This record gives sequence, structure tokens and C-alpha cells, in this order.
Amino acid sequence: MVNGEKLTGIPVNYRKFYLDYSNDPEKRGWHREDVEYVLECIQNDTLEPSEFSCTEAELYNSIGGFFEDGVCVKSDINLAVFWYEKAVELGDDLARSNLADILRKGTQGYPKDLQKAFKLYSECGLPYAHYRCGEFLEKGWGTEIDLGKAKTYYMLAYNEGHPLAKKKRKEWDFMK
Repeated sequence: MVNGEKLTGIPVNYRKFYLDYSNDPEKRGWHREDVEYVLECIQNDTLEPSEFSCTEAELYNSIGGFFEDGVCVKSDINLAVFWYEKAVELGDDLARSNLADILRKGTQGYPKDLQKAFKLYSECGLPYAHYRCGEFLEKGWGTEIDLGKAKTYYMLAYNEGHPLAKKKRKEWDFMK
């Protein structure tokens, strides 16, 4: 709900996650030995998600992060995208956001695709994705400019406490 108005069609997800771009597995909530084991299983085609204390989608998202940021392995953006896409197929919101970030930025030379990035963000219920939807709608990245919808997304992200939306409020009075 934003300003007493019920939102329709905007997913909401308050999943907790680690935010770290280093190649230190411990900062991501993983032990180095476990990451190395996951990578060995991938190499030997013996990966069994049920062995791990997370969902299959969360595991695939984590593997995408390992390859994106070079956690115990050489960074490989194409493998990162592959694993994020597998997690997205299983409905993982964090993977949607991670994949959308790659497509928005053209990370490590991966081709930008703003339309696909916007679609992924708009299907994602995380506060960060709500902020990004507002940004895309404000600037017309991969979608038509729609300041009304942009304000709705920014306000939602603001109400969810997202720091970028708090900063946005100071530069654009969208709360009225």
C-alpha cells in the first residue's frame, strides 16, 4: 500500500540476503570449502541441490554470484548469467534482480538489454527492484516514460526503506 492506495500488479518480497561484491565466500554466508565443493560438483556434473541448506533457486543464484564476482573461481559473466537464468526459472527474486543488473549495466561486456532488465525488475518484489523500476520509468530506459508509475515505484521503495529511494526523495519531491 502506498499513501493508502492498494497496489495491484507489483510483487513484494522482503527476503533477507547478503550484499557483497567481493570474492570472499564468508562475506556471502558460505564457507570456502562448501563453495569449492559446489564448483567441483558443477565441473563433474554431480550437483545435487538437496545436499545444501538452501532452496535450489537460492543455490543457483549463489552460483551465479560466484561466477559473476570470481568467488573461488575465475569470473565468467556468461556462466553467471546461465546460473541466474536457472534461478529465475525457479522464481528467485534475487536472481531476477542480479540478472537485471547485468543487463542494465552491460557487466563485464555482457550485452545490455534494457527492455529485458526492466521486465525482470518489474517481476521482482525486492525494494531495490522497485527503485530500479521507478528509475526506468522516469528515464524511459527499456520502457515508455511514465512519471506517475515512476512515482508509485519510488514511493513503494521509499516506504520499504530503500536507501536510494530515500536519497531520491531529497532530489525529487515525489511524495505529494
